[in-house]
Amino acid sequence: MYADPILLGRYPKVPLIARPWFRSLGNVSDADLRIIHQPLDFYGLNYYYPVKVATGRGPGESPVGSTEAMLKMPFHMAAFPEYTTTGFGWPVAPDHLGPLLRELKDRYGGALPPLYITESGASFPEPDHVSGPIADADRINYIASHLGHALDATAPGGIAEDVELLGYYVWTLMDNFEWAAGYSQRFGLVHVDFDTQERTPKDSYYWYQALSRARRA
Repeated sequence: MYADPILLGRYPKVPLIARPWFRSLGNVSDADLRIIHQPLDFYGLNYYYPVKVATGRGPGESPVGSTEAMLKMPFHMAAFPEYTTTGFGWPVAPDHLGPLLRELKDRYGGALPPLYITESGASFPEPDHVSGPIADADRINYIASHLGHALDATAPGGIAEDVELLGYYVWTLMDNFEWAAGYSQRFGLVHVDFDTQERTPKDSYYWYQALSRARRA
């Protein structure tokens, strides 16, 4: 829905059952598509977790909670019981990253520019106020496993070896206001006390710093 107009200059054909929700796509002018479809230096991909879709209406659950719009859809999001979850309830599934890169290359071929993973990270329960370092091993494991799968997938012989992956950006440096959950979800490598604005680096901060330095050496 997002990549087709940017990379191919057209919107995908919507399945008949879903067309009532996408009527506006029929009103996009050719001039707009020419503006949308421009040469790119890179394509930014945000990856947090996969989504499993099942037929039929469900309880209205979405990645950010229950929504009225999802109650009306002819499909619903199904769970991944085989995976652990983040503090947001999202599945920790780094093994889906390689197939995603493969699918992007298969769909867009030569139209796919070099890629950056522009966001990838996880929130986990942490105290609002701290007096020392925070041991966030779950976040370190999340980042390490996702980086590992990205590197393996794009290495020679990997599932996406023909994808030019230029970098990986962790979301995020500091705990901040999360657009769908306010201050309740802490994604940062650095803990922020929202009352005092004091910053405290977490173990993941020092781990990622050491990893970055080692790769540059």
